[in-house]
Amino acid sequence: MILVTGASGGVGTALCRELAARGEDLALTARDRGKLEQLAEQVRAAGGTATVHPCDLRDQVAVAALAEELLATRGAPSAIVSLAGHSLRRSLADTVGRPHDLVRLTGTNMLGPAALLLALLPAMSAAGGGRVVVVTSASARIPAPGWAAYGASKAGLDAWLRAVRPEAERVGVRITVVELPLVATAMAAPTYGEAPRGALSPRRAAARVLRGLDRAPALISPPWARLGAVLSQAAPALAARGAGAGAELAQRLAVRGRTR
Repeated sequence: MILVTGASGGVGTALCRELAARGEDLALTARDRGKLEQLAEQVRAAGGTATVHPCDLRDQVAVAALAEELLATRGAPSAIVSLAGHSLRRSLADTVGRPHDLVRLTGTNMLGPAALLLALLPAMSAAGGGRVVVVTSASARIPAPGWAAYGASKAGLDAWLRAVRPEAERVGVRITVVELPLVATAMAAPTYGEAPRGALSPRRAAARVLRGLDRAPALISPPWARLGAVLSQAAPALAARGAGAGAELAQRLAVRGRTR
């Protein structure tokens, strides 16, 4: 069984359709039960099997209950694909007085996914091991103005995964981090429009995630993101100014592709 979090989103839905065509058995989780039920029907129609398990990853009690339910009814997953995420673009001035933005994004993008993995890893190890694929973001490596809370939450999960990876591998669980660039999803639409120029389609993004699931490399990341990470460490002040200017330019270019 493969557990997919954030299954009802653009990339999650595209990935589940690809896995269904392979005849995979899926456990689907996201917040919206109705969307999960619709996706489960699509999975079954395409040749796979699926069960639905609604959960809000910001709720630690709900995360613990989800893990307990899965282990009791489905057993240990052979793989976990962690796709759940939330994005927010807000300037420093607009963030003042809004610490709950950090709480909300950290809960969805870091604490919830980490808590779920911690709850399931022992059972996966006891069952013989498995694979974990976690989608973060290129912005985790290249901090950009306006994306502080989002980038920090993704970077936090990225750092945590890198730290636990050696110990997880010793007990048979391999961890892959997939850093995605901009993807044309509903989450990106408020900032970049419905059809941002240069963005990956959900299906192309899902193909990268699927590559991580099949091949289990340590990291899948755009070359420019890796180069940007090196520059960010070597010349942090210069990199910060460049990231800010680059983010503004990228947004203007992307939004020109908005459909009307």
